[in-house]
Amino acid sequence: MENNGAAMPARLDAAARVLIGPVNFAGQGTQWARALEGQSPTTKVTAFAFANGVLDYPVDYRVSWSTYRRHRPWQLEFYHHVVRNYTHVLIEAARPVFGVVHGPDAAGDMQHLLRKGVQVGLLAHGTDVRIPSQHVQTERWSPFPDMEDATVEVLERKAVRAVELFTSYPGPVFVSTPDLLDYVPKAIWCPVVVDVAAWRSDSPVLERKRPVVAHAPSKAAIKGSDLIDPIMVDLDRRGLITYRRVQGVDPSEMPAVYGDADIVIDQFRIGNYGVAACEAMAAGRIVVSYVSESVRGRVVDATGRELPIVDATPDTLEQVLLDLIADRDRARAIATLGPTFVAEVHDGRRSGQALTALVDRASAVPADWKPPWVRRKVVMMAGNDIVIDSRVLKYAQTVANWDLDVTCVGIAGRHHRGSRALGKVQVVAPRVPSKATLTGWRKRLASLKPWFSTEAEYTLAKGRWQYATRELRGDRGRDKRDSERTGAVRRSPLDRVRRAVRWRSLRLHSAVLDARAVLVRRASRKAGLGNGKQRARRIALHRALPSGRWRSVLPEVVDQELTLGPLLDRMQMEVIHVHDVYMLGIAARAAHRAALDGRTVKIIYDAHEYVPGVPNVPPRRVAAYSDLEREFLGDVDRIITVSEPLAHWLQRDHKLAALPDVVLNAPIEPPEDAEVQGLREQLQLAADVPLLVYLGGVHRARGVGTAVEALPQLPDAHLAIVARLNSFTTELRARATELGVGDRVHVLPFVDAELVPAYVRSATIGISPLLHAPNHDIAVTNKFCEYIAAGLPIITSDTPAQADLVNELDLGAVYPAGDVDGFVEAVRKVLADRDRISQRITNDPELRHRFSWSAQAEVLRSVYADVLGSLPDAAYAPGATTIRQLLPEPPELPPTGWTAFREQS
Repeated sequence: MENNGAAMPARLDAAARVLIGPVNFAGQGTQWARALEGQSPTTKVTAFAFANGVLDYPVDYRVSWSTYRRHRPWQLEFYHHVVRNYTHVLIEAARPVFGVVHGPDAAGDMQHLLRKGVQVGLLAHGTDVRIPSQHVQTERWSPFPDMEDATVEVLERKAVRAVELFTSYPGPVFVSTPDLLDYVPKAIWCPVVVDVAAWRSDSPVLERKRPVVAHAPSKAAIKGSDLIDPIMVDLDRRGLITYRRVQGVDPSEMPAVYGDADIVIDQFRIGNYGVAACEAMAAGRIVVSYVSESVRGRVVDATGRELPIVDATPDTLEQVLLDLIADRDRARAIATLGPTFVAEVHDGRRSGQALTALVDRASAVPADWKPPWVRRKVVMMAGNDIVIDSRVLKYAQTVANWDLDVTCVGIAGRHHRGSRALGKVQVVAPRVPSKATLTGWRKRLASLKPWFSTEAEYTLAKGRWQYATRELRGDRGRDKRDSERTGAVRRSPLDRVRRAVRWRSLRLHSAVLDARAVLVRRASRKAGLGNGKQRARRIALHRALPSGRWRSVLPEVVDQELTLGPLLDRMQMEVIHVHDVYMLGIAARAAHRAALDGRTVKIIYDAHEYVPGVPNVPPRRVAAYSDLEREFLGDVDRIITVSEPLAHWLQRDHKLAALPDVVLNAPIEPPEDAEVQGLREQLQLAADVPLLVYLGGVHRARGVGTAVEALPQLPDAHLAIVARLNSFTTELRARATELGVGDRVHVLPFVDAELVPAYVRSATIGISPLLHAPNHDIAVTNKFCEYIAAGLPIITSDTPAQADLVNELDLGAVYPAGDVDGFVEAVRKVLADRDRISQRITNDPELRHRFSWSAQAEVLRSVYADVLGSLPDAAYAPGATTIRQLLPEPPELPPTGWTAFREQS
């Protein structure tokens, strides 16, 4: 039956219920299904295949190619149907059974099926395991040297991977033709099956003066049609034969085609015989083909019968045909052997008997079996497009160095969407469609409420108003311009009246918008820095009331779950490493669903911030983040955070049994061949000019304004702000101009994270002017570690975590946060002692290691070893904790055996 996904195969009623699929090449899946049922009365079999529109043979259950490859609902439904209703699955040609839902080949499906208690067998058809570089070594007429190298490279890689799968799998493995035992020696030969009665022909052989010679290749390049056709055409031209090149004929019409032929030419490149040769022999035709001596010997050993195929090569084909035509009695005698041979070897009895190894196997394959190339999988999740997040990338590249399979899952953004390989790390950032978040008419209806809930809503509405006013002003300008143009159409007085009314309505609209934004703007002014008592009280109130529940405040998390949840379900990971609090619930739910599938997924939560102290986020939203963290933190197996104080706060707030591990956001080693122009060189400043540098994001709470305000008291000093341009950097520049120091404030672009220490090394002092906020007070920032890596003295505000380190380790100076005079005093103090402090940092390898990524990676390795139980040896090899690039290019594929063959030839 053919189906496009609306229904599933009929349920089978038997002790052993087998599914064979998904290709049914030459109808063999169906034939093997019936053969197995014939040999095992307690077994029922469903033959399944996808339709490709070419040579689609009858099958028990069929779907279209597009359904098989692209229709995810069908893929999932079919998977669940199979694991609930079948006891065994025989996978053909290493193709995935359920489309690509579990991966591009059979390996993913096998793991899912075994875990569900479904036993799996593998069956090779031919090209799926025939390795080109090996075939050319044994067969002179191999087709591969005449094919495009790029095509053969693909075949080589796929075949090598399939052979590795077939030879490593401890379950039953079958091959359809004897030559494939060269590649999968442990396999069982399951002969192709031909319905002898359907192919039987009573037409006499070689009674016509001009014998009919037929050639019907399924794959002309593999069969060697390019070698056969010129010889046959020449014999036909000479009147010695009638040559029929058969193409595009429906399989149901082929018995008539062969029945009307005298001689069938099969193949001359592979050295094997297959379905077409058996069909021609069953029809009582003379079959001429090249079959290697090793294949003929295997047939004799397995069956006790000689293969009745007349042997020929491209060099001998013409003479072999002429000899057959000349000695017709001998040729007819050979033809009579064909039906008997096929009835004995290829009628399905031997095949069914071979396949009973699938259902009669005494020892089952372990449910946790994996192919040898499948590494333990780690998924890292962040609420961005990954490529902009240096901390996530550091973790990912480090863990990938330990021979673990790492995939980063994020959300499509400006810098990345879709899939991308970064060295050994795969990055997936799908677009998240709005399903729970208000859209369309629901969003328009919500906009009718009498107040704005967020400043973003006000900004969006005000932007539309601004556009309308600009449009109206432009309309007035058109009138003025038209008044100066000859022949321009003049507006009527009524148009001017309408415009005046529109202008006054826009003024009224502006006042209404401002009134609707009073509450949100007042809250932003009073608590925008994240350090006000009123803001803290508002957060606490929302956390205590239903208004702060994350499901109502964060509908985008629901949308992300609907998109990312199914993606995680397919990944078969052992660890999910969560880097943003709003990803925590998605990870926890994925671990819960995995438990239902019998898998254990560990969760590591990387708390980048103290959630209740997040600045520049509306209090209600902060309360929602806290609510989400509180709900799912109990599902976490290990917690990592960014500083010792934050670790203690997390332990206190959540009553944790163990203190979270601390991994600083330290810089990685730069590439050995890295070249970067330093700040001083870019700014063309002399070596004796004091240059202060600030690294990182810029907004009011970061305190960069303190440094700008201080510059008038530091007449020789310049300030380099390494940041992305935004409204606040523009504001800082404007303020610097007002103060008369505009020429000494520079905003410079970011460089790659691994180059930052070299980028800032020529500066005089690194500054961290954070204003007080809960997260700032406990932070040890990445800029702090980067300054140490660059050998720069540090000036920090009196945010405790960093201030304590500066004082304890003699790294620079501390000043009261937001105090301009205090900042000036700190700068003067450090400038006076700058060379000594810089030398003290540069010449202390223990200090520099402590704040390096290599040291943090050692902590990370310990965490992963505990969570996973053990790590591969690569995790402890020299250099295992060192990475030098966050966004490397994908690794080049290793050369194949085909590459080596081409180089030798």
